[in-house]
Amino acid sequence: MRTLLRETWVGLRITLLLAVLTGIAYPLVMTVASQVAFNKQANGSLVSDKSGNVVGSSLIGQCFYKAQTDKSGNVTYQTVTDKSGNDLYFVVDTKYFQSRPLWLFATNSNGGTSLVQPACNAAASTGSNLGPTNPTLISHVEAYTTYLHSLGVAKNSDGSDAPMPVDLVTGDFTGFDPDISEASALAQVGMVAGARHLDVAKVHQAVEAQLQGRSLGIFGSPHVNVLALNMAIDNGAAA
Repeated sequence: MRTLLRETWVGLRITLLLAVLTGIAYPLVMTVASQVAFNKQANGSLVSDKSGNVVGSSLIGQCFYKAQTDKSGNVTYQTVTDKSGNDLYFVVDTKYFQSRPLWLFATNSNGGTSLVQPACNAAASTGSNLGPTNPTLISHVEAYTTYLHSLGVAKNSDGSDAPMPVDLVTGDFTGFDPDISEASALAQVGMVAGARHLDVAKVHQAVEAQLQGRSLGIFGSPHVNVLALNMAIDNGAAA
């Protein structure tokens, strides 16, 4: 009996010690270290405007589509539909650089394919439910490419259509990639400059100023954070 009590007491002390070390001490040390060394990242990499209001996170992409608000205050994004009334894609706000498209499809009551309205927040993060060889996805990509070309995206100097950067017409798995490639950003310079009546060269310079290199110099590709770029444009970076 004494042996049982002694072993039980040893076990309780070990359990208590481990609970203090792993449940209190370690999380406390890591929290303090992260707040001191990586304060911005530890708090969600939040982005604020000139007034100090949080407008987003550099880690979460946002939608820059044309929106409309109903009488109840619900915000929905305008869509372009085909002749049968099926949604094709969201209407682009040409004053802003666009992120990768957010496409989530669902079959409607007419048997057609409709876009599911995005919430444009991380809580609704999801990938496309169509594979790369799916004819519906292929037709949407082709239609969206034509649509972007009509807005002045990816144009040659003579006004003809240039090749469309692939990431500008295809979604990522999460649906909220905050970055686009340098090529995708530069392809939209003409559209944004035209919509805002800005000099194309200055908008081009604003894009290059926001260009971020490879992680640690070797991982990934040069990219542009869309939210940061649009905020810079709003703040007069290309004026």
